[in-house]
Amino acid sequence: MSEDKHRGDYSQPVTVELRDGQVVKIRPMTRDDKELEREFITNLSPESRHERFLGGVGKPSERMLDQLTDIDHDLREAFIATIPGVAGETEIGVSRYALEPERKVAECAVVVADDWQKKGLGTVLLNRLVETARTRGIQRLYSVDSAQNHKLQEVARAMGWECHTDPHDSAQVIYSFDLGVG
Repeated sequence: MSEDKHRGDYSQPVTVELRDGQVVKIRPMTRDDKELEREFITNLSPESRHERFLGGVGKPSERMLDQLTDIDHDLREAFIATIPGVAGETEIGVSRYALEPERKVAECAVVVADDWQKKGLGTVLLNRLVETARTRGIQRLYSVDSAQNHKLQEVARAMGWECHTDPHDSAQVIYSFDLGVG
């Protein structure tokens, strides 16, 4: 995979070539992406929606879409992967984090459209979050996920994330990654 990097300036879009040679654009999410996000979530398979939201999410509500696309880029960050579409862009993946109140730890999530999985896009999106979090002084990222999400387990372990069973729910695992900051 190759990536045009604008080191340190994560507000700029970058183009990335995936393992299969396809090129995608990664850019910060904005409020204007509400319809892209609606279509993206709606088109995920039931399994992918369940793994991302840890429950039954069908059609996303307006409130949910507002929460997902109202990014202040200080306490919350989100990057979307897009390809050219019929009416502009089509969203094919998203990564995001939300800072905890002490501003040293952030919960993160990544989801990739079913047809784009196993091409390296999830890793690219997660690396974008890690790099951004490091530059902003965040010390640790974590994610709460289904213990049955074996695709994520492979990616997380390959990237060096720690994995522990959620002490409050044995059907979930908590991935944690120390960013080596502070």
